[in-house]
Formats: sequence, structure tokens, C-alpha cells
Amino acid sequence: MNTEKKPPLSERPTRQSIRRQSRYNRIQERKIAQTRADGRFYAGMFSIMGVVAMFAVLLAAISINGESVDVSGIQSWAQPWLGPFTKLEVAGVSFVGVIAYIAYRRMRRK
Repeated sequence: MNTEKKPPLSERPTRQSIRRQSRYNRIQERKIAQTRADGRFYAGMFSIMGVVAMFAVLLAAISINGESVDVSGIQSWAQPWLGPFTKLEVAGVSFVGVIAYIAYRRMRRK
């Protein structure tokens, strides 16, 4: 004999509530996936920025010590190109602009 009683019909889940629950679960799974993707994106971006910052500190340390550095290999990058700006400066500003644009698009997509 089964002593377990079934809930009355008014308390049983309907098809609509089951669909609502599965829709909610899908939304939560998408949010979790998006959060993970954002984490990977920001980790990659901050690692690139860390390497670039370490490179800038290295160049600053070399220039502060007063040691002369042979820049003949990048002579064409160090001459004025667009008005008073060198190719190296334009490339740096462009790189920062591209990273900022990618971050902006990623934030706007949410």
C-alpha cells in the first residue's frame, strides 16, 4: 500500500510553469557562460597590459641610468611621420585605441 499522497491538482506544476523554469535555467546558464567569457577576456587584457607596463618600466630604468642605447635599428620609427608624431607614438596610441574599442564593444554587448 502506498502511503504517499499526491498533491492536489492545483499544486502540481503546469506546463507553463515547467516552461518558465526551463527558460529561467537557460538564461542563468547563458549568464554564467558570459561571466566566464568576460573573465577570460579581462585576464588576457590585463596580462597584455602587465607585459607592456613592465616593458615601459624597463625602458625608463635604462634611460634613467644614462646608458646610451643604439637606436639605429628603429631609426625610421623614431623620426617624425605625421606632423610632430613618430610612427612609434602613432602605433602606441593606435594600440591603446583598439584595446579601448574592444573593451567598449564588449561592455555594450551585455
